[in-house]
Amino acid sequence: MSFRDLFKRATTQPPKTMGVVVGRMFNNSILPTGILNGSSAMTNSDIYSVVALVSSDIASMQFHSNPVLDVALNSPSPTINQFSFWQSVIAKMLLYGNSYVLINKDNTGVVTGFESLDDGQVMSVAISDDGQGLTYLVQFRDTRPNMYYDSSELLHFKLITVGDNQSEHIFGKSPLISLVPEVSIQQLSNSLAESTLKNAINPYVTIKVPDAKLDREVKDGIRDSFVAQTTGENYGKPIVLDSSADLATLGVNPQVTELLNNLNFTKTQISKAFGVPDSYLNGNGDAQSNILMVQSLYKSSIERYRNAIQSELTMKLGTDVSLSERLTDDAYIAQLLLLQQNQVIAAPDTKDLLTQRGIL
Repeated sequence: MSFRDLFKRATTQPPKTMGVVVGRMFNNSILPTGILNGSSAMTNSDIYSVVALVSSDIASMQFHSNPVLDVALNSPSPTINQFSFWQSVIAKMLLYGNSYVLINKDNTGVVTGFESLDDGQVMSVAISDDGQGLTYLVQFRDTRPNMYYDSSELLHFKLITVGDNQSEHIFGKSPLISLVPEVSIQQLSNSLAESTLKNAINPYVTIKVPDAKLDREVKDGIRDSFVAQTTGENYGKPIVLDSSADLATLGVNPQVTELLNNLNFTKTQISKAFGVPDSYLNGNGDAQSNILMVQSLYKSSIERYRNAIQSELTMKLGTDVSLSERLTDDAYIAQLLLLQQNQVIAAPDTKDLLTQRGIL
């Protein structure tokens, strides 16, 4: 009897044929919450921007399968709306390289919905003796006990799975792993920028009085006189100093300025790692962008992530599942007019379709 024959439904007991138990391995240590903590990564504005962009784009797409699965996929949870549910699932995949979703079924085996799991809830994964099956140990954060799930009962969305050990062939890797050096540099640059702003009270103008030793009272008088000449009603007026004083300004160290430029460099690296054009991450999108360019962006930038979702759903649910973009009204009108122009549909059909959509 095979591993899957012995273990088809969730149970509190481990399977009798459990083989090797693996975890996420990195430098010989198990990190159940991934190499980089997702919560801390989302405090980085650039990482937040690209994760929000990709997860929102895919979560906005429409699932297509058989009628029963369409209902479950497009209404996955009774407590979370469809967009928020799948956006969270995809964001976890981007941040951790892995995202886990339980498949809920009724007594007849029909899929009724899904339950998203946090990365830390998957405590371990066991490989069967013959290497043909996986068992996931899930820790719930409510009154339910720890449960063992066969891989057929759980969706495991993952990104690239490569490495020298067995664990790395089971668990995906987040693009964040490739950004460890860049993010470290950015954190140092951010700290430097923050320190510079906090210390902005440091004087940026100095007044030198050569060959003179001044007591505190005289220094205060010179400073107050300078402040009086440069503030209030005198703001913007020429400054008058006697020949005993020399005015100078303090500049920013060029090396500090160069280090702060690493912020832009890191933005480019983050966008490259996630496969998103850096112009979108930096807020410099092309003002001439049109519908065709947006569609091209979907295909080139997030196709890799959409394929990871579609492939896992198709394999675990046993039927074809696809994701398609929800066209905006402008894109829908443009598509219909193109079909009408090419005589694929007639003008009355275009009018009927626009009426059905509520545009007319």
